[in-house]
Amino acid sequence: MNLRILAVAVLAAFVTACQGVQHSTPSGRPEVTVKAPAKDVKTAFVGTLANFGYEIRRDTDFQIVVERPIDNVMANVLFSSKYDPTVEGRITATVMDLGGTTRVTADLGLVRNGGSAFEAVTNVNNSPDSLGVQSLLNDIKAGFESGKNLSEVIAIASQRSIRDRSLALAKKN
Repeated sequence: MNLRILAVAVLAAFVTACQGVQHSTPSGRPEVTVKAPAKDVKTAFVGTLANFGYEIRRDTDFQIVVERPIDNVMANVLFSSKYDPTVEGRITATVMDLGGTTRVTADLGLVRNGGSAFEAVTNVNNSPDSLGVQSLLNDIKAGFESGKNLSEVIAIASQRSIRDRSLALAKKN
């Protein structure tokens, strides 16, 4: 228990020292509008995230939910439970076919006790990793709008992980 208290204190100090990410999108979250069919954009997004180790948890016409275990010790200490010691990273993407263009908005969360009656999701849309998701969406958009086919878009977008993207953007700022 003392380790958890220490971890909370360290996180509180870290959070107060850092300013949250503010997205300048209509939704205030990672978002992009792409001149491509919704099916292709959704496939590119899921295909890229599958290359990063995410698994599909839910797929509907308008929404896709992917998750993967978090390999961050601090996140697991702070957000895990006795029931489930591993926290999952979840990305929920809403995909809207706007007739000729596709709008994708993404929500990021840390999931404790995933899939159980005690599931709890902590919103992390304003975390540095949300910048990595925005960068990924921008690469998918650029790929389709430059005439690349689906396989090429996935290959290009898969070259840098979400974490690598967010770290690179943090260094720029």
